[in-house]
Amino acid sequence: MNARSTYAFYGSLRRGMSNYQRYKNALEFLFQDTLGGYQLYALENYPYAVRTGNPADLITVEIFKVTNTDMERSIHELEIGVGYYYDEIPIRGALTGIYLFEKKGHETFVKNGDWVQFFGS
Repeated sequence: MNARSTYAFYGSLRRGMSNYQRYKNALEFLFQDTLGGYQLYALENYPYAVRTGNPADLITVEIFKVTNTDMERSIHELEIGVGYYYDEIPIRGALTGIYLFEKKGHETFVKNGDWVQFFGS
């Protein structure tokens, strides 16, 4: 968990998705952005992102401030409990929390890097 309680969410915690509905009262949407150097994959109903280092690999994220420490802890436990690791990356000059996988597997590659579009299609 990070000092500013800001996180980049790219999957089920994005607006309108399943875990967003669960946590929405503790999530303050700040802005949407595109991150270079990551690829997105589908684990059935949930995605995971891996760092590639290639700026041409893009994912769409929504940046939120989590306004409730209990909910922030719950999100952290949810993500870590299913295999993600926590990292902090600079987005618009501020360190922002993100949950990633160490490496890609054989899951479906989300070509456009946007989980909401992919999942909704």
